Amino acid sequence: MHYYFPGMIVGFILLQTAIVAPTLFKKLDIKDFGVVIRALWPKFFMWLTVFGAASVVDLYFHDDPSLIHYGIAGSTAVFALICYLIIPATNRATDEGNEKLFKILHKVSVYLTVIILLANIGYVFV
Repeated sequence: MHYYFPGMIVGFILLQTAIVAPTLFKKLDIKDFGVVIRALWPKFFMWLTVFGAASVVDLYFHDDPSLIHYGIAGSTAVFALICYLIIPATNRATDEGNEKLFKILHKVSVYLTVIILLANIGYVFV
C-alpha cells in the first residue's frame, strides 16, 4: 500500500501539468485563464500536501519503512505546502506588475513541483 500515494502524486502532477493547465491555456483567453488558474492551483498544492502527509502516515503503519521513503513523503508534504503558501505573494506580484518577483516565486514553485515529481517516481526504486 505504501506505493499508492506516491503513484497518486505522480499521476496528479502529470495530469495537472501536462493536460489540465496546457488545455486551459489554449482554450481560454488570458484573463479567464488567470481566474481559473488562481482557483485551481491552490487546490492542486493543497492536495499534494495531503497526499504527502497521507504517505507519511501510511509509512508509519508499514512493516519496515525506509528512511528514504520517509524523506520523500515528508519532503512532498513540505514542498507542496511551501508552494501553497507562496501563492498569495505570487498573485500579488502579478497584480502589481512585479515581474522579477513573480519569476522568482514561479520558479520556486516549478522547481519544487519537479522535485516532488522526480522523488515520487524514484520512490519505487529505493
